[in-house]
Amino acid sequence: MTGTETLLVIVAVIALVVGASALFAALRKRGVDPQKYIDMAKEGLDTVSLGYDIVKPFIAETFSTDDFDRILKIAHVGVANVQQLYDTGQLPAEGRKDAARKYIMDSLPLVGVEVTDEVKRVIDGAIEAEVLSLGHKKDKA
Repeated sequence: MTGTETLLVIVAVIALVVGASALFAALRKRGVDPQKYIDMAKEGLDTVSLGYDIVKPFIAETFSTDDFDRILKIAHVGVANVQQLYDTGQLPAEGRKDAARKYIMDSLPLVGVEVTDEVKRVIDGAIEAEVLSLGHKKDKA
């Protein structure tokens, strides 16, 4: 963060504190106890937190952005590898997508990414995106 950005953040925090203080003072002047509402909100958050802790073990783990980046990088290498095999006549055209998919799925466990149904969908999208980035156009008849 630059000095100007830091200064803006500090000014915003000060303005927020002053605004909240003024709001609480105005509420107290009208006979409203803001602490009562703060306590109610805290109780609600505690209840939600407890509920989340109960269901958390049943929620499927999702992959991280690091895993996503690994998938994209491996897809880039896999598609390039498969295209090279195709260009040199070592792989038929109809086998390219399956070969790229196999390369990626075989490589992911080596970098600590578990291959789940979610990951398979990302793999398919990554392959399509990499093929698109190659810039090949379908020949018109």
